[in-house]
Order: sequence, then structure tokens, then C-alpha cells
Amino acid sequence: MALLELKDIEFNYSDRELYRGASLKLNKGEHAVLIGANGAGKTTILNLAVGEIKPDKGSVSWEPHVTYSYLDQQLKVKTDMPLSQYLYGVYQDLFAKEREMESLYLEASEGKPGYEKLLNRAEKLGDELNEKGFYSLQEKVGRLCDGLGLVKNKLQEPLHKLSSGEREKAYLAKMLLEEHDVLLMDEPTNFLDQGQVAWLVGYLNSYPNAFLVVSHDEAFLEKIAQVVFCLENGTISRYKGTYEDFVIQHELDKEQYQKNYEAQQRYIKKEEQFIASHIVRATSAGAAKSHRARLAHLERLEAPGRSDVKVHFTFPFTKDVGQKPLEVEELAIGYDHPLLEPISFLLRKGEKIAILGHNGVGKTTFLKTILGEIPSLGGSFKWLDGIQLNYFGQDEKIDLNLSPFDYVKTFYPNLTNTEVRSLLGAVGVQKELALRKMKELSGGEQTKARLAIMTKKKSNFLIFDEPTNHLDQKAKDALFEAIASFPGAVIIVSHEKDFYDGLVDYELNF
Repeated sequence: MALLELKDIEFNYSDRELYRGASLKLNKGEHAVLIGANGAGKTTILNLAVGEIKPDKGSVSWEPHVTYSYLDQQLKVKTDMPLSQYLYGVYQDLFAKEREMESLYLEASEGKPGYEKLLNRAEKLGDELNEKGFYSLQEKVGRLCDGLGLVKNKLQEPLHKLSSGEREKAYLAKMLLEEHDVLLMDEPTNFLDQGQVAWLVGYLNSYPNAFLVVSHDEAFLEKIAQVVFCLENGTISRYKGTYEDFVIQHELDKEQYQKNYEAQQRYIKKEEQFIASHIVRATSAGAAKSHRARLAHLERLEAPGRSDVKVHFTFPFTKDVGQKPLEVEELAIGYDHPLLEPISFLLRKGEKIAILGHNGVGKTTFLKTILGEIPSLGGSFKWLDGIQLNYFGQDEKIDLNLSPFDYVKTFYPNLTNTEVRSLLGAVGVQKELALRKMKELSGGEQTKARLAIMTKKKSNFLIFDEPTNHLDQKAKDALFEAIASFPGAVIIVSHEKDFYDGLVDYELNF
């Protein structure tokens, strides 16, 4: 029996059909990935697997006694607890046994009758703790935190005081510490830099149990996948082998499907012509009805590429205003104290730069400082007169009960309904997606709706803070092209070297 099986799943959001008899089996020890375009329903598959939602038809089953951990896109935890308490909470049963052992030793030390039994029980607990690696937990947690870039001086910070990237790392760290039979992960690399992604690759490749990972990071997928589940056209296809093996075989499968579809269309046309010409003849009406019945029971293939939604971004440019749009001099950033050494650089006309650094170092804080959202702690920054900014923030709080249509209307109330639809359709949020609540959309579709707002705003300076999180490769390529063709200056904060490499003129490491 598979560890996890989804069988003949059907599921609908409002009037949108996500799956038509989709099935998936995850076997013991399999290292699998689930891929598909934004909005195909990858996150929904994971939510179905863990029982957060129920399928309209079909079944979800786990092998008895199998344990799992789930890293989703929008985790909900108590954010007032310190990071150390959150991580070490994985071992609360072991800490309880340690307290029991110490209590038994203390009671036995009084020398009362029966103390030998107390000592024996305490020694057994000590052996059990030793066997489970209790006395090396600090080293174990430390290695994992180092690998993911969680610095030690943040361990006593409550979760809500960490940056969004640090919180994501904390969730991932806890999940890995649990060492369950199955890891279910939705976009685990979104907030990891290249070194941390490499560490995670090594960890997952040596993981003795099974995992199912959703990701759009193709380089990451190539390094971890032994099985690829491809979700498209409402069904899931299984491919054994690496991600590169999948790409080759999938292309062959698409070509064969195209041939099968065309052959079926020729057959249908031929049958319909036969029926039309013979149904009115008394001598051949019976044969025509027979052909009609056969055609009615034919399982028709969907037209290839029906879910191949076009994505196009464009950022309207106003005009140049000078040679030095931004000058930063000895700028100190932070809240209670400076996070970094003073920052100095000059951004010239038309230059595009990437700001790099580990999570929590102060990249987003820097952006919020030069945008005037928080005060600087020293030094200066100067925008050239006439600069018009267009900004994509990593931590923008949006009302998830709004639809993309209503979300756009809050920014541009004077747009007609057709204009709003056209704006969203251009970035791939089409038809019924535009009217569904944001909380029912994938992370990628939410990001596209937010980027749609930027495509209506004229500017001569673009700022992006992690814009590619959750975007599929097609959307990333479209965003790359839009930024590359923008004549003005651009600042990009990104952990994805594959995205900004070849796009920016230089990098600033914080």
C-alpha cells in the first residue's frame, strides 16, 4: 500500500473544475516533486492530502500510523513564542522524560524503602534519552539552523519579530527536525539564498523517508527529484526519473497526444459526415444511428494546450529626469540599532541592480527606508526631482476575501469592468479566476494580481522585493522580459540567481 494515495479526485472552486479523476501515489522512501502552472491546483492537492479540504469525488488515504509534516504557503502559528521554544518544542516529550528522570533521582536520593525501583526507572529513562540523541539536540538544532541561515542571536526573538523570510526558515527547520515519514513542502526555497538551497538539497537527498515537494525552481527540482508528478489539464501524470528525464519524456508525450487528438478529430469529422448524409435515408438510417451512438460514447480528448495561459507584463515608462536618480551616502538602517555598516552607492540612469544578502540582514528594511516608510538612523539618500516610483513589496498585506477584480478596483476605481478584466487577463488571471477570492487562488495567481497593479502605473523607477516567489517559469520569463525592456532604473531584491543573472548591471551584497 502507498504511504499516501489520492484516487480519482474531482474538486471544484465555484464553477471552476480543477481535477477530473486525478490520482497520485507516494510510496515509501520516494523523493517526489509535484509541478504544474500557476493555478493548476498544486497547493490544493497538498491541502487535500492533509485533510484541510475534502474532494468533491474520489478518496484520500494514508497508510495507518504514517506521520507527516506539512510546510504550506501560509502557515498559521502562535507568533509570540521565542524561536528556540518553537524549535525545541519538537522534542517536548523528551524534555518531559528528562524532568521525570530528574524527579526520580531526586526522590531516590532520600533513601526511602523502594528507592532501588526508582533508580532503575530513572536509569531506563536515561538510556532511552541517550538512544534518541537527547544529549546532542543542541548540536543537531544548531547544525540545521546554520544550514538554513537562522543566526543564533535570533533564537530568543519571538517569531513575530523575525523577518518574513526568517519565519519561513523557522517553519522549515521545525518540519525537518520532526523527521516524519513524509515531508509535504510547498515552495520551500522561496526565502533561501543559493548556499541555503544547496544545503537543503543535500539534506533532502540524504533523507531516508519520503517527500513530496511543490516548487517552480527548476534547478532545485533537477537536484532532488526521483519521481515527477505533472499536474495539467485536470489530471496527474507520473514520471520516474530526474526532472531532466521528465522534461524530455513530457515533450514526447505532448507530441504523441497532439497526434492522437488530431487523429480523433479526423475520425469524429468523418463519422459526423456519414451520419449527416445517411440519417435521412430510409435504407441507411439504422447504420447512421449506430454510428451516432458510437460517437456519443466516445471519450473525447481535450484540445492540447487548453490551460496554456499567456502571461505578459509591461511597466509604463514616463520620462528620464537626469543621470543620477538615486544617491545613497553613509546610510544607516534599522529600528533600535543599525543592522549594517553604513551603505553608500550611486545608481545611474537606466541601471538595474540586485541587492543580495541572507534573510534578516536588512534588505527589505533598506527599501522601506529609501521609500520613506521608516526613518533612517543616519546618513542620507537623495532621489532626483521627478522620480516616480513603482514598488512591489514582499510583505504587502492584502484582503484575501477580495477577488482580483475588486483588488484592482481599489487602486483604479475609474476603470471599466472590461478594462479591469483586460488588465488581469494580460498577466494570466483570466475568466473566473478574476472573480474568485484571493484566498482561493494560488500564491502565483495572487502575485500576478499584485503585479497587474504595477502594469497600470507610469513610472521611471521600479523596485521589486522578491517578486518571483510562487511564480511559475513562464511568468518569471515574462517578468524578466518586462524588466529588461524598462528604460528606467531598477532595484531588485531576489534570492533567485537564475532570475536576476543577466538582467542586472551589478550586485550589491549586504
